[in-house]
Amino acid sequence: MSDESPDLFAWIGRDEFGSGEVGLKRGRVPAGDIPLVATRREKMDRPALLAQLQAQADDYNVEIRLVRYTGVETVVTITPRPRG
Repeated sequence: MSDESPDLFAWIGRDEFGSGEVGLKRGRVPAGDIPLVATRREKMDRPALLAQLQAQADDYNVEIRLVRYTGVETVVTITPRPRG
């Protein structure tokens, strides 16, 4: 992995609809709901976003955490298939 590979930050929490699984939380933006993942922490600490997450935690009685993922090299190579 190169030195340029970024860490990822993600808001995660238990599914509020009863599956019991932990997954990425989503945020409401003008374009719709988006997964809350970024390469810069500053994007994850915006007051409007924190207010949304606090409302989710309160409404559904779930803990939501900001997690930092650090890259570890795992190579998966996808090559074009022969045409013809």
